[in-house]
Amino acid sequence: MLEQEFTNLVNDFGVPVTLNDETTTRKAILSSQTLSDTLPDFDDKTIHSDFPIKRGDVITYNDTKYLIISDVQAKRSYEYKATIRPMTNAFQFTYMTDGYYEETDRFGNPIWIREPEEVTEDLPCIAQQEGSPTIESGQIRLPEERIIVIMSDDNISQQIEINSNHQMMNDTYNIVNINLLQSGLRIFTME
Repeated sequence: MLEQEFTNLVNDFGVPVTLNDETTTRKAILSSQTLSDTLPDFDDKTIHSDFPIKRGDVITYNDTKYLIISDVQAKRSYEYKATIRPMTNAFQFTYMTDGYYEETDRFGNPIWIREPEEVTEDLPCIAQQEGSPTIESGQIRLPEERIIVIMSDDNISQQIEINSNHQMMNDTYNIVNINLLQSGLRIFTME
């Protein structure tokens, strides 16, 4: 009974959102969270839905992409509930696409139907400066030199490798660590 009432509430008061790469919209209820002293720079929201969601899913609302950052193991009574954070930064990533061929020439070289090509994409992400100044090798490393980038763990982000350089906010950063402890998310430490 509560589940049906919640579905009616979502249908009446929910806002249209899209989940991941879907083209059709669904309805969900979004509510703002209070700003905390530890994360004052993020406009975190809570999503309440009657459709399954999980950490790492991307929700699009009003042309803004949000990343589900909290863990969602199962439905809570009558709803799926999670914290979402806007992905307001862009991570520039260049990769080669897979080509397609069906046969090879007499030397074993592929006869391409669709050749591999280099593609550069701006991937939406969450970026923040990391921590406080640290001392390494007798030098003080300021947090402005080190950033944390969070994005969904998908087939494109899985191609990003450690010790590779990428453009962000008109600066070039090198990936020094990839954290996979939070399933559904890829967390890059860059400096």
